[in-house]
Amino acid sequence: MHGKRRPRRAILERGMRIGVWRIERELGRGGMATVYAVVHTRFGKRAALKLAHRATSDQRLTPETFLREARAANLIDHPGVAEVFATGTYEGRPYLAMELLSGRSLGARIDPMPRDEALEILIELCDVLAAAHAAGITHRDLKLDNVLVLDVPGINGRRTKLLDWGMARIAGEDDPLRNLIAGTLTYVAPEQVRGDEITPAADVYALAVLAYKLLLGEPPFAASNDLELIELHLQAQPPRPRTLWAAIPRELETTLLAMLAKQPADRPALHEVVRALSHARSQLRPSKLRWVQPPAPIHGIGRLALRLFASRRERVAGAALLLALTVASLLGVFSA
Repeated sequence: MHGKRRPRRAILERGMRIGVWRIERELGRGGMATVYAVVHTRFGKRAALKLAHRATSDQRLTPETFLREARAANLIDHPGVAEVFATGTYEGRPYLAMELLSGRSLGARIDPMPRDEALEILIELCDVLAAAHAAGITHRDLKLDNVLVLDVPGINGRRTKLLDWGMARIAGEDDPLRNLIAGTLTYVAPEQVRGDEITPAADVYALAVLAYKLLLGEPPFAASNDLELIELHLQAQPPRPRTLWAAIPRELETTLLAMLAKQPADRPALHEVVRALSHARSQLRPSKLRWVQPPAPIHGIGRLALRLFASRRERVAGAALLLALTVASLLGVFSA
């Protein structure tokens, strides 16, 4: 008599092992995989382990497709892409061991983001995408949930990581997702819907959708069902950003609308997008240096006294200026 076959666990618990990795806790799960915080059993390295689900919704989303994420991530030499340093299988399911990051995705944020911070994140994403496109890789699934904002800034003060390269299009290789609408419908470019060739311009379109959500509070297109949403991407013109942000800089508005062009060739290059974003950011961060006449003079210094209000970046310059005024005032007192 044969013994009963042990059932496979769908959810892995603390202390269980996947190869040389021991699970500490679950970090999150998506449509294709679950991510765990793990530690190496031999030398204690901590990592994030992304384990594919046993079944996917389409036969072309195979384990081999999942493992392409490791290759795509390592072809891009950029600090805004999480490092993938090991692959393997567990009960026939592929996994990736990657850099463990501390932060929250943009999709997990509840509080509205200040627009100057949103512009900074968009500029950093442009930098990541430019590196990917230079390596022949189109992300193809840019969205709020795939953008992680670090708790502690990393290299050069960067706070943004672009995650989940599992649907990436790698130039010069067979595309297992060809003729599929690969991506999230809110963000997909018209050519993704039509089944046309995917180019980096698809990421520019998705970045515009993400910018609408961050800067304006809602996507350019929304519908009650998928078919209607697809039709909007194919046919409808996006709403003008100034209907939701009256004071939006004109160059930024023009750029966002161009990024949503129906034809990929009509969309701006990333360096043009960065220029518009940077200009808007500079307009939202004017100098906060101002002088206020106090209600009464400060005795021993002179009749005129000034209070300086400055932002954190301006305090050093403000303090030096105040010291110079004080010395000048004192010299006037002594010379008198």
